[in-house]
Amino acid sequence: MFYVLASCVAVIMFGTSVAVEPSCPVCSKYEYEERLLERVLSNELALRNILNKITETQAQVEDTLKAMKAESVKINDAMHAMDVKKREIDEEMKASLQSLRKEVHEKKQDLTDKVDGFLVTGVRNLTGNVQEMSTIVQSLVAQTSKELDILKGPLVMFHARHLDGQHTYNANQDVVFKTVLVNEGGGYDSNSGRFTASVAGVYMFTVQYCSYSSNWAIPEIVHEGRSLQRSGHNDANYHVCTSMQAFAKVVKGDKVWVRSTYSSSKIYTDESLRWSSFAGLLIRV
Repeated sequence: MFYVLASCVAVIMFGTSVAVEPSCPVCSKYEYEERLLERVLSNELALRNILNKITETQAQVEDTLKAMKAESVKINDAMHAMDVKKREIDEEMKASLQSLRKEVHEKKQDLTDKVDGFLVTGVRNLTGNVQEMSTIVQSLVAQTSKELDILKGPLVMFHARHLDGQHTYNANQDVVFKTVLVNEGGGYDSNSGRFTASVAGVYMFTVQYCSYSSNWAIPEIVHEGRSLQRSGHNDANYHVCTSMQAFAKVVKGDKVWVRSTYSSSKIYTDESLRWSSFAGLLIRV
């Protein structure tokens, strides 16, 4: 290529020198040849300069090509390295994804097992609680049913008070409470002061008695002649009231009453201030 360019330049320069040479009939042959030689030398010098520049340009082009080739090699190496790195990254990502999938699957399975265990335990506990609550409810229902049966049972109750004033009783003498306030079931006899059970069951009996000032009052609650409760009181200055209670399992037809255990028991009643009274209630059949 270099030589082709040089030949083309020489032909162009020679053609130019010939084309611009004027005819000079008056010039001598030697003078013409001398001028022609100068022009040839001048053209040769110019051609050499052009050739040198072409050579330099060629060298620069070759250097540039070498540099480009070197850069191309570097780029190829870099591309290869990038490709290798990409494959490594792909492999690492693939391995990481597989590991992550495995870990997620294991955690999911573990969570599923825990949830299943929690649900099983919860259902078991709930079942146990429901069974326990059911047992408690059944017990409460049974207890309530019994209590309702008791409430539905016969009502036996009496309450009677002593007549106004002071009354003296000897030992083993029955105390009679004449004024009847309540007598459900009709078991209390105000003439004898005795209660006769029309229904068998557990009864509660209570007596409030007031002693006369400076005198003893010592009564007792009696069931079929057997003492259930006793009490005594004496106050030197006042008419003081005292109470006593007794519980007894009474058979139908049994009698319960109050009697004095002292030879001179003085029982006092003032309707406006203090009552001496006798009461009883059937609490369980």
